[in-house]
Amino acid sequence: MILDYITPIKIYKSLVDNLDDLAMCAKYKKIVHELNKEGKLEELGLSMDRDANIYIGINLNPELLLYSDTSQTSVELKLIGEKIKKYTDFLTKEGILDSVIMNYDRVHTEEYYGYVLQITYNFKKYRRFDLIYAISYFSTILLIISALVALIV
Repeated sequence: MILDYITPIKIYKSLVDNLDDLAMCAKYKKIVHELNKEGKLEELGLSMDRDANIYIGINLNPELLLYSDTSQTSVELKLIGEKIKKYTDFLTKEGILDSVIMNYDRVHTEEYYGYVLQITYNFKKYRRFDLIYAISYFSTILLIISALVALIV
Protein backbone atom coordinates (compact mmCIF):
# COMPACT_ATOMS: atom_id res chain seq x y z
CA MET A 1 0.00 0.00 0.00
CA ILE A 2 1.23 3.52 -0.77
CA LEU A 3 0.84 4.65 2.85
CA ASP A 4 3.58 2.19 3.83
CA TYR A 5 6.02 4.30 1.79
CA ILE A 6 5.03 7.78 2.95
CA THR A 7 4.04 7.40 6.62
CA PRO A 8 7.06 8.09 8.85
CA ILE A 9 5.83 5.75 11.60
CA LYS A 10 5.53 2.79 9.22
CA ILE A 11 8.88 3.55 7.61
CA TYR A 12 10.50 3.83 11.05
CA LYS A 13 8.99 0.45 12.04
CA SER A 14 10.32 -1.05 8.82
CA LEU A 15 13.78 0.36 9.56
CA VAL A 16 13.76 -1.05 13.10
CA ASP A 17 12.55 -4.46 11.88
CA ASN A 18 15.28 -4.60 9.23
CA LEU A 19 18.00 -3.60 11.69
CA ASP A 20 16.75 -6.12 14.28
CA ASP A 21 16.86 -8.90 11.70
CA LEU A 22 20.37 -7.90 10.63
CA ALA A 23 21.47 -7.89 14.28
CA MET A 24 20.05 -11.40 14.76
CA CYS A 25 21.88 -12.53 11.62
CA ALA A 26 25.14 -11.16 13.02
CA LYS A 27 24.53 -13.07 16.27
CA TYR A 28 23.83 -16.26 14.28
CA LYS A 29 27.04 -15.82 12.27
CA LYS A 30 29.05 -15.30 15.46
CA ILE A 31 27.67 -18.54 16.94
CA VAL A 32 28.42 -20.50 13.77
CA HIS A 33 31.96 -19.12 13.52
CA GLU A 34 32.58 -20.07 17.17
CA LEU A 35 31.25 -23.58 16.55
CA ASN A 36 33.58 -23.88 13.58
CA LYS A 37 36.55 -22.57 15.58
CA GLU A 38 35.85 -25.08 18.35
CA GLY A 39 35.71 -27.91 15.79
CA LYS A 40 32.15 -28.91 16.57
CA LEU A 41 31.03 -28.55 12.95
CA GLU A 42 33.85 -30.72 11.68
CA GLU A 43 33.07 -33.42 14.27
CA LEU A 44 29.63 -33.83 12.70
CA GLY A 45 30.92 -33.69 9.13
CA LEU A 46 29.62 -30.19 8.50
CA SER A 47 31.47 -27.52 6.58
CA MET A 48 31.06 -23.75 6.57
CA ASP A 49 31.77 -20.92 4.15
CA ARG A 50 32.74 -17.30 4.90
CA ASP A 51 29.11 -16.20 5.20
CA ALA A 52 28.41 -18.77 7.94
CA ASN A 53 26.40 -21.00 5.62
CA ILE A 54 26.64 -24.60 6.76
CA TYR A 55 26.86 -27.44 4.24
CA ILE A 56 26.09 -31.12 4.66
CA GLY A 57 26.76 -33.81 2.08
CA ILE A 58 24.49 -36.86 2.26
CA ASN A 59 25.41 -39.92 0.24
CA LEU A 60 22.60 -42.11 -1.00
CA ASN A 61 22.55 -45.70 -2.15
CA PRO A 62 22.75 -45.90 -5.98
CA GLU A 63 20.17 -48.70 -5.88
CA LEU A 64 17.55 -45.99 -5.30
CA LEU A 65 17.98 -45.05 -8.96
CA LEU A 66 16.08 -48.22 -9.86
CA TYR A 67 12.84 -46.74 -8.45
CA SER A 68 10.45 -44.79 -10.64
CA ASP A 69 10.91 -41.00 -10.63
CA THR A 70 7.96 -40.24 -8.35
CA SER A 71 8.73 -42.89 -5.74
CA GLN A 72 12.47 -42.22 -6.02
CA THR A 73 12.08 -38.62 -4.89
CA SER A 74 9.89 -39.52 -1.93
CA VAL A 75 12.26 -42.30 -0.83
CA GLU A 76 15.27 -39.96 -1.16
CA LEU A 77 13.62 -37.26 0.94
CA LYS A 78 12.58 -39.80 3.56
CA LEU A 79 16.17 -41.06 3.85
CA ILE A 80 17.47 -37.51 4.08
CA GLY A 81 14.95 -36.74 6.82
CA GLU A 82 16.22 -39.72 8.82
CA LYS A 83 19.89 -38.81 8.34
CA ILE A 84 19.40 -35.15 9.20
CA LYS A 85 17.93 -35.88 12.64
CA LYS A 86 21.33 -35.70 14.36
CA TYR A 87 22.03 -32.34 12.74
CA THR A 88 18.71 -30.87 13.87
CA ASP A 89 19.41 -32.10 17.40
CA PHE A 90 22.79 -30.36 17.28
CA LEU A 91 21.30 -27.11 15.95
CA THR A 92 18.61 -27.23 18.63
CA LYS A 93 21.22 -27.76 21.35
CA GLU A 94 23.22 -24.77 20.06
CA GLY A 95 20.06 -22.63 20.00
CA ILE A 96 20.04 -21.75 16.31
CA LEU A 97 17.52 -24.15 14.80
CA ASP A 98 14.68 -21.62 14.94
CA SER A 99 16.65 -19.05 12.97
CA VAL A 100 17.75 -21.18 10.01
CA ILE A 101 16.33 -22.37 6.74
CA MET A 102 17.51 -25.39 4.81
CA ASN A 103 17.87 -25.68 1.04
CA TYR A 104 18.98 -28.74 -0.84
CA ASP A 105 20.39 -29.67 -4.22
CA ARG A 106 20.34 -33.14 -5.69
CA VAL A 107 23.71 -34.21 -7.05
CA HIS A 108 23.82 -37.10 -9.47
CA THR A 109 27.04 -37.70 -11.35
CA GLU A 110 29.04 -40.81 -12.18
CA GLU A 111 31.11 -40.36 -9.00
CA TYR A 112 28.49 -39.12 -6.57
CA TYR A 113 24.82 -39.66 -5.85
CA GLY A 114 23.24 -37.76 -3.00
CA TYR A 115 22.21 -34.37 -1.76
CA VAL A 116 24.03 -31.26 -0.62
CA LEU A 117 22.10 -29.44 2.09
CA GLN A 118 22.72 -25.77 2.82
CA ILE A 119 21.73 -24.26 6.16
CA THR A 120 21.50 -20.47 6.14
CA TYR A 121 20.07 -17.74 8.31
CA ASN A 122 16.34 -17.23 7.67
CA PHE A 123 15.67 -13.53 7.22
CA LYS A 124 12.13 -13.00 8.47
CA LYS A 125 11.74 -9.22 8.23
CA TYR A 126 14.81 -7.97 6.36
CA ARG A 127 14.24 -6.66 2.86
CA ARG A 128 17.13 -4.81 1.28
CA PHE A 129 14.87 -2.42 -0.63
CA ASP A 130 12.96 -1.47 2.52
CA LEU A 131 16.18 -0.81 4.43
CA ILE A 132 17.63 1.38 1.69
CA TYR A 133 14.31 3.19 1.28
CA ALA A 134 14.00 3.91 5.02
CA ILE A 135 17.55 5.22 5.27
CA SER A 136 17.04 7.37 2.18
CA TYR A 137 13.69 8.63 3.48
CA PHE A 138 15.04 9.78 6.82
CA SER A 139 18.22 11.16 5.26
CA THR A 140 16.13 13.26 2.89
CA ILE A 141 13.95 14.56 5.72
CA LEU A 142 17.07 15.44 7.73
CA LEU A 143 18.57 17.20 4.72
CA ILE A 144 15.39 19.23 4.14
CA ILE A 145 15.18 20.23 7.82
CA SER A 146 18.87 21.20 7.82
CA ALA A 147 18.37 23.31 4.69
CA LEU A 148 15.34 25.05 6.22
CA VAL A 149 17.25 25.77 9.44
CA ALA A 150 20.16 27.14 7.40
CA LEU A 151 17.80 29.41 5.49
CA ILE A 152 16.16 30.72 8.67
CA VAL A 153 19.42 31.40 10.47
